[in-house]
Amino acid sequence: MVWSDPEIKKLSQEFVTAADEVYSLYPEHPDHLKRAAEREDHRFFRRFGEAMPPAHWNEEGTKQGIYMIGPDAEYLEGRFAASGDPADIRARLRRALERWDRMREDKGYANLPVPRRPWSPPLEVEGELILRVNVRDLPRGDGDRSGARRHELPESGSWREFARWAWNEDWVGLSTASAFVPSGSGEVEVDPKVWREVVRKKFIDTVRGQAPEWRADEVKEASLTMRRTEDGRIVYQGRARAEGGGRSFEAKVYGEGVWESAAGRFASFDLVALGTRRGASRFNQRENDPGPAPMGVVLSLSRE
Repeated sequence: MVWSDPEIKKLSQEFVTAADEVYSLYPEHPDHLKRAAEREDHRFFRRFGEAMPPAHWNEEGTKQGIYMIGPDAEYLEGRFAASGDPADIRARLRRALERWDRMREDKGYANLPVPRRPWSPPLEVEGELILRVNVRDLPRGDGDRSGARRHELPESGSWREFARWAWNEDWVGLSTASAFVPSGSGEVEVDPKVWREVVRKKFIDTVRGQAPEWRADEVKEASLTMRRTEDGRIVYQGRARAEGGGRSFEAKVYGEGVWESAAGRFASFDLVALGTRRGASRFNQRENDPGPAPMGVVLSLSRE
């Protein structure tokens, strides 16, 4: 992650940015690669890769990285696993723009402004209530840097705050917002079916990498109540506990929301879960940090 660097932010505005699951574009498994061979997105990405310096393409393994690609898959710049060094990315963005200037003259490409588009969540996230999910490690005590993204902090710069704690981001879409709106003034339960699905899908340790959702039978507790306050807020309180496959997460939940009845939507909505996670899954990089350790999950209104 280098995108908080001021110069990189400015340079990146010259590009149309995109992100994709690289295994879908260029699978490593021979059978999966064979099935992808005739897809246009794979052919496009493969043509680009074949034009790259071999050491930067990582021919024999995953193609995760940062790549600057021309409109016909031309090589502008890029490198496998290149997200950790701001100075390197700055230099590559500059070289990519220099190559683009030469290429567009040679091929007659138009240098149109990058279109501005309103923010939106990933295409697969749909629903009346869309929440941004942030999950992160929490401090474990004075001098304990186990929850840091990197153990050696940079001396200065915007990268320093990012590296202080490990975190990740996701989204969840709910078909209806009314499940989180009480009809009266007393304390009532949020629809258990809706809340259990949130816990099952999003109360997982993805702080450092990927982890599977909980199976339905692994969600041992998922309770959330709501009540209106005299000043019009909705207050939420509850608990969540899931365990299975050698891992677990148990947390207390607190939240607040403001519902606009006339508009039929939330003006604000935040839920915070603080608890303890244990264990590891195959791709979440907890082999050397199985816990128990504190972890937090935040669900907040995601409109723009």
